[in-house]
Parts: sequence; structure tokens; C-alpha cells
Amino acid sequence: MRTRTVLHLNTEAGWRGGEAQTLRLARGLRDRDHRCLIAGPPDGELAKRSAAAGVEVVPFPARGEFDLAAARRLARIVRDEGVDLIHSHTAHAVTLGTLATLLFRRRPASVAARRLSFPLRSPLLGRVKYGFRVDRVIAVSEAIRRLLIRQGLDPGRVVAVHSGVDPERFARGDRRRFRATLRPMLGETAESAFLVGAAGHLAAHKGFEVFLAAVAASAAEMPSARFLVIGRGEGGERLKGAADRLGLGHRLVFTGFLEDMPDVYAGLDLFVLPSTSGEGSPAVLKEAMAAGTPVVATALDGIEEIVEDARHGLLVPPGDAPGLARAMIILARDAQLRARYSAAARHRVLQFTTDRMVERTLEVYRSIEEPSRADSHGEPG
Repeated sequence: MRTRTVLHLNTEAGWRGGEAQTLRLARGLRDRDHRCLIAGPPDGELAKRSAAAGVEVVPFPARGEFDLAAARRLARIVRDEGVDLIHSHTAHAVTLGTLATLLFRRRPASVAARRLSFPLRSPLLGRVKYGFRVDRVIAVSEAIRRLLIRQGLDPGRVVAVHSGVDPERFARGDRRRFRATLRPMLGETAESAFLVGAAGHLAAHKGFEVFLAAVAASAAEMPSARFLVIGRGEGGERLKGAADRLGLGHRLVFTGFLEDMPDVYAGLDLFVLPSTSGEGSPAVLKEAMAAGTPVVATALDGIEEIVEDARHGLLVPPGDAPGLARAMIILARDAQLRARYSAAARHRVLQFTTDRMVERTLEVYRSIEEPSRADSHGEPG
């Protein structure tokens, strides 16, 4: 495959799974001799981390997806940088990328990512957004691919590519180092407690309220256990209020955002993913599996593509707090079962590496025919 210049467009200012995957992909493509540019908010976390990783960054502020001035700036970036392909990683990026291509006689190739399993808000508008001047849509799970096709997208243009993780990185965590950081919050129990953690953005669909209810239901059966909520987000204060009402007291700690997740997973005895909807191919689940941390998760479609119930971990119905509590108790009481699931999960996660994600994405790029228009980097109109 010839060397391409790929512009990765991501309009999010924060740092969540999609931004981490954008940077992993850009680095993987760069390592395969493709030039990658990251375009996004100049003060955003993705721009900062990309620059630190040696990936070229193009500042790209935008006031929403219909910012015509931003679309014109994007068109100039595409022209000046000789961009062959725009890979849009957010919903707003898809619209801005399409608007920018309207200013060319011969547009660059266009790929759109779809990471969430929520239905398109309007099937008609969604078909336009993800179909007009978009060559391929990359869904991060087969479940999302099927959903997009049911909503009217062309099956030949929608491809499933699971997000990837680096198993070796997450296998190198330091359990003692993480446990030591918990001493101010957990005291002497920091080293000896059976530690159960749930991590992610503190949003409603992530199911942390279900996790808190499961903690309340299981705590008496797990006297040595302590529970962590790891992450930040708009639901943080609401969740702290719920924990107080449930009387979880010293048994539960809100850690906030933690940077060194390999250490976190190494320090946990059990990882819980309680999401109730929206998950595509959650990286935190695969990271925990790579670290050898036993997992309990909800049986959402995308999750079931990663974890087979009672083989790689335990799955429970979304929103089922009593079922989640039972699964936590079962694994807390059975070290041999935890070890068996952990070993199987470590083997399973090798199907979801960053290298596989990059290679599959390159296959998608290759599947797009070369544009037939006369001037691919002509003057924007």
C-alpha cells in the first residue's frame, strides 16, 4: 500500500475511550510509514497527548458540527497538507469533514467512526450523515454494524473493527504501588482488602448507580471487600449522594480520574463493568482482561463479542443490581474460578490488540477505490 497522509479529525476536548483509540490508531499507522495528522481542539487532551507522542497536531477549533468557517479552515488544511484520507472520529467530525469536502472538485477519501451503540437520532438524517460523501463507516463492534444497517446504511460500506489495546502494557502493572496510593483513603486495609473496582466516565449509561446498588447488596457477604469508583464526569456528585444514601461509608471510595491504569488493574481483585447501554467495544474491559483481573460485566451486545459468559468472566443482564451482586460474591469466594477466568481472558484479549485494529483499519483504507476526480487537492471553492 502506498504511503498516505491521513487526517484524524476528533472534536472532543476531553480524554475518553474514543480519544485514546484515535491516538493509538495514529501512532500505529505512523509506525507503518503513513503520515498522520491529528486535528482537534487546540487545548484538548488529545492534542496535548498526541504532541507528546510525536504525532503531528493541527489545531482545529470548531463551534459545533455546522460551523461553516471551521469547515473552510479544514478544507485549507486538507489542501495544504496534501491529505489523502479524512478519518472522522466523532459525530461532529463527520459533518465537518463532509462540509469540507464539498469545497473540492476531487475530494479525499472519507472514513467515519461509530463507537456507541445508541441508535442514530434520526435514521433519515443518519443515512445522509454517514452515507453522503463518506466511503466507509467503521463500527467498533458487529452489534453496531448490524444496528447501522438496520437503520438504512449500505451494508457494503459499514465494516466492524474492534478497538484495540496493548496487552503487554497492561500486564506490567504494579499491585503494591497502586495499593500504597490508597492508604490515605482506606488506611491499613489498603494492602489486605479484596478490592473491587468499576472504571469509566461517570455518565448515566455507564451504570454506576447499578454498581452502587450491587455494592450495598453484597457488602455484608464480602466483609473484607472495599469498592472503588474510578473516573470523573457529570454524574459524579449524584453518585456520591447515592452512595451516602446507601450507607456505604468507608467501604466505598471515589478515586477520581487515575492515569496509570495498568497499576490500577494490577491492584484490583475484581473489575466490574456495569454499563446499561451505549457500549461499543469498551477498552477498559479489554485492559482489565489483559492485566489478568477477573471481570464481571453486563451482557450488552458489544460486550458479548468480547467476553463469553462463564468462560472469560461472568455476565449479568444490564440494570440487574441483584444479579451483579451475586456475580461479585461468587467470584470473591472462589479464587480458583477467578484464576481460570483470568487465564482464559488473557488469551482471549489477544484478539483485540492495537496491532490488529491498525491492520484491519488499513484493510478498510485499501478497500476504498482511488478517487476519479481530476484534482484531489485543488483549490477549495
